Amino acid sequence: MKIEPLSSGDLRIWMTDDELCRWGLRLDEMKAGTPGVNRAIRRLLGVARQRRPFYSNGSVLVEALPLEGGCLFLFSAPDRPSEPAALPQVYVLDSAEAVLQLGERLSAKKQERFPPASLYRQGEGYALILYRGLGTSGGCRRLLQEFGHCTGEGYVAAAYVEEHSQPITVGNALQRLCAAYGSLPPTL
Repeated sequence: MKIEPLSSGDLRIWMTDDELCRWGLRLDEMKAGTPGVNRAIRRLLGVARQRRPFYSNGSVLVEALPLEGGCLFLFSAPDRPSEPAALPQVYVLDSAEAVLQLGERLSAKKQERFPPASLYRQGEGYALILYRGLGTSGGCRRLLQEFGHCTGEGYVAAAYVEEHSQPITVGNALQRLCAAYGSLPPTL
């Protein structure tokens, strides 16, 4: 499955025939409004939102275009807020210690909402993809610059990390780091 955000804020998803079968979708039986198709589309949108930012205030229009060997889905939100689309930034953290220190500092911020982010193992270090824009505070970026350094910006940089690194947590990395640090026993 390939997920691509568009500059308009819409989301494009390509799925092969095998992936469609795993999701319980068959092109020849796909009818709008049927419970199985609706359930699969809601699950697909949930997975897509974990990997890429997609915002809507309510309804989502889903279009499916059958292609040779699969299907192309286009998710659009007619009532989307008029804020700019979020662009990913890639930060590299050199060690597990830096990741844990970032989790400690995030935990101390007592922030309820963090921007979408994904953490990947990359060689001896870690890469964190942060989607700046909607919901991103300057404080998060300052913390990331304190424990790592920005190595790229944009969808190409993020796609390179996704393709050449081992995923640890996708979509909610900052929340998971904060929660993981909060669950560690105190050090003596």
